Amino acid sequence: MSHSDEHAEIVKQLPLLVAGALDEDDEARIARHVAACPDCANERERWQVIAAGLRRLATPQPSSALFKRTRMMVMDQLAAKAEQRQNRIVMIFLVLFSWAVTVVSWPIFRFATGGLLSLLDIRFRQMWQFFAIFSALTWLASGSAALLLSLRRQHERRLTQ
Repeated sequence: MSHSDEHAEIVKQLPLLVAGALDEDDEARIARHVAACPDCANERERWQVIAAGLRRLATPQPSSALFKRTRMMVMDQLAAKAEQRQNRIVMIFLVLFSWAVTVVSWPIFRFATGGLLSLLDIRFRQMWQFFAIFSALTWLASGSAALLLSLRRQHERRLTQ
């Protein structure tokens, strides 16, 4: 790196030096250059005056309306995420419940209708169709219940806002 390239790089880093944003190695390197270069020393002094002036300025505060809007947006997003998480849990529970009802209902159905079916001479080969329809309706009912719960919760949430 030539001397003029190094000088240009140090001039670019003087504001960072004044702000205290450089690591120790860079600060030491730039301090050595500034000690030997009067132009950079003058530039550093100008940046120090600017930095001191900026430190004296009051920190701008957001308006109360902006703060309230931002807070409400954050709260809405958190509530929406919590609602999605809860809806997911309800949906998982309903799907597992549907499967459990399906699995448990087949032996109960066979046990309960075993004697009746032999009297009516209905074959179990056709009963799988009935059981498949029963299972599908159970799953459909669970999905509908989950959808209705979700819609109700969203409606309640809108009313509270």
